[in-house]
Amino acid sequence: MAGLWEFPGGKIEAGERPEDALVRELKEELGIDVSESCLAPLTFASHAYETFHLLMPLWVCRGWEGEIHGREGQELAWVRPNKLSSYEMPPADVPLVAFLRDFL
Repeated sequence: MAGLWEFPGGKIEAGERPEDALVRELKEELGIDVSESCLAPLTFASHAYETFHLLMPLWVCRGWEGEIHGREGQELAWVRPNKLSSYEMPPADVPLVAFLRDFL
């Protein structure tokens, strides 16, 4: 979904737990080291695309080591919850915006 703003993360590989996938993806995408103990599940989104169904968990990350930077050439932004809706996102991410706005 090139050109859209997305929350960091990605696909879970065969045999991989969601927590392990998130730790791996944060390292690959943002260059940070995260311990599983710093992660807490918050909510999830469920969205049917034309060719697959996506179940996407949203986690809180309470700490990490390293400096965040886009390792895959992507643009990054720290955004206040009430400003998230001004960023164009994939349909699966949109319900998470309202949750974050109301929760935070």
